[in-house]
Amino acid sequence: MPRRKFSPVAGLIRLCALLPWWLSLPAGLGAWWFLHPLAAQGALPTLDSLALPDSLAELEKLVQDLRRDPQQALEPLVPLAAWAGQYLLPGLLGLGALLSIGRQMKRGWLFRKALNNPAAVSDGIDWQQFERLVGEVFRRQGYAVEETGNAGPDGGVDLIVRKGRKRFLVQCKQWRALKVGVKVVRELYGVVAAQGAAGGFVVTSGSFTEDARQFAASCKLTLIDGETLDYWIAGAAGRSAPEASVRHCPLCRSPMVRRTVKRGSKTGTQFWSCSNYPECRGTRV
Repeated sequence: MPRRKFSPVAGLIRLCALLPWWLSLPAGLGAWWFLHPLAAQGALPTLDSLALPDSLAELEKLVQDLRRDPQQALEPLVPLAAWAGQYLLPGLLGLGALLSIGRQMKRGWLFRKALNNPAAVSDGIDWQQFERLVGEVFRRQGYAVEETGNAGPDGGVDLIVRKGRKRFLVQCKQWRALKVGVKVVRELYGVVAAQGAAGGFVVTSGSFTEDARQFAASCKLTLIDGETLDYWIAGAAGRSAPEASVRHCPLCRSPMVRRTVKRGSKTGTQFWSCSNYPECRGTRV
């Protein structure tokens, strides 16, 4: 898929959309409040009043004036810059806020759709929506999420998530028919190591091969298959995950057994543990 081309204005709007809407709107009002009095200080300069240089000597003189007293040389441009800025900045921030609200509504709709119909995660949404859904699940677990905006379904790292000072890289694979193999996991591990991230996640709506699980268990990567993702979605919404006759370990895919915490502050709490414990320490809540 070819990379999209964006104009500078579109890039500024996308940058403003990274801010929460409740921050963009006050910032736009603040920009108007600050710039409007500056724009009203005097008449807007004309081309004649700006005295544009028409020779090399005049250009050199203008450069010298800027070096000697930049404030005085640029003073005629202040009303013009303020006049343009009082409309441009609030407009960009306002459009960014609308875009941010729209994205938030879309993410909420995707989350509710996946919560009410888990099968939609693999069959009812496309790969772009799958990435947004995964990002929303991380957000609801307390992570700050950055969408990298890669131009294809296999474009490398799809999300960068942060919790505290730790940064994690996330790759999403909405593969319906194929299992995610060890090659994908190795590639992400290479990026995690190269960028010095705290760890990484590979999230799929399907499942992983045994080689992929073994490699992930040997390094700082977490594999989230479709079953685990359903549990995450249910947990983020405060619901109990749907019961299954057999639950599989998210690490080694072995059957899981119900255990009870016997020590510590969570004594008496039940959880699912891998039947291969202590060789495998996979758990589910």
